[in-house]
Amino acid sequence: MADVWTAWEERRAPAAVFAAEPASLPDPASIAPREWLYGTALLRRFVSVLIAPGGVGKSALALAQALALATGEPFLGERVHHSVPVWVLNLEDPLDELNRRLAALMIHHAIPPARVAGRVFLHSGRSRRVTMAAVGPDGMTIVHPDKAALTDAVREKSIGLVVVDPFVKSHRLEENSNPHMDAAATAWAELAEETGAAVLLVHHVRKGAVEDIDAARGGKALTDAARAGRLLAPMTETEAERLGVAPAERWRHVRLDDAKANMAPRAERALWFRLETVNLGNASADYPHGDNVAAIAPWQPATVWALLSPEACNQALDAIAAGPGQGELYAGHRRGRANDRWAGRVLVERHGLTEAQAAEVIAAWLRSGLLVETTYRDTAQRKTRTGVAVTDTLRPTEAHPFHQGDKA
Repeated sequence: MADVWTAWEERRAPAAVFAAEPASLPDPASIAPREWLYGTALLRRFVSVLIAPGGVGKSALALAQALALATGEPFLGERVHHSVPVWVLNLEDPLDELNRRLAALMIHHAIPPARVAGRVFLHSGRSRRVTMAAVGPDGMTIVHPDKAALTDAVREKSIGLVVVDPFVKSHRLEENSNPHMDAAATAWAELAEETGAAVLLVHHVRKGAVEDIDAARGGKALTDAARAGRLLAPMTETEAERLGVAPAERWRHVRLDDAKANMAPRAERALWFRLETVNLGNASADYPHGDNVAAIAPWQPATVWALLSPEACNQALDAIAAGPGQGELYAGHRRGRANDRWAGRVLVERHGLTEAQAAEVIAAWLRSGLLVETTYRDTAQRKTRTGVAVTDTLRPTEAHPFHQGDKA
């Protein structure tokens, strides 16, 4: 790849002489704040990335974020700092499909057309491809066929956010080449700088990889070039069990994590979203049911404590204190799924919690001291065992319901 850049350097016009300039050291209070548009994810003059596996909902989320910025409505639960016109370059789907998705979002979030008119612009790659960077005719030079035209179009409509979905279809370079990915990302960063817009690049992860931003497909230079990056992942089986989501509904739930935050502290907690089904009301004789389209919406997981009133907690604690049998105590920790002495089984069998939720409650009660581990003599088996006892003075009440331990 060095030859590519050597050839490119040889073709450049002579650069100006560098001169080291001393720092001006302005009063910090006089420095303009960063121009955030949306939460701490989209920033004027910078590139951000949204990474996710295929079919999870990244296009739905990117379109919803664009709509929130266009309307100024924080319907996804994140702050809209400034409302701006947006341009969604969807380089895979036809325009009528983009219109369906936008309509579903507007219906679900009760956004009237007047709020959107003239502020949301859509482009389909099926109408015209976008090539921000490619290898030139000589096979070595990097060229930018559409950069000038795109820059002019963004300026003309005062676009504040450009969504590129997916990034891979916006260039014709080698995806696994870091120099090539840096060139493609730099082209979008230059558009952001020249227009003052934020740019969101929607990108895939490698097959089977969703752990962190390094799971992004292709050369790492893309995510290195971004100043903010977020990872969208499907709800796992373990998360569904802990949060009480039925297996058949798990596919609807997705988790958004800060994966890279160069310009702001990372969010302490992930954001959850749910893909809702919206009927467009466009039934016809040929299609009597009309179109059902996904619209993304914020979703707040119910904590396990919302499922347990102080009365229910005390009922469970009474059963735990009584033990599983005469002279026996419940155990505070599982020794495998078949352990009938685990205290969490009381919560599973009597209060309908999943095993993961029951484990969360028992762990919290142990941390708070509501349950304490103790030893006792098992006379039936003639050996010393470890079990749990209840600290009655820490039992939950209506006035103090969070003696369970964790308050979240």
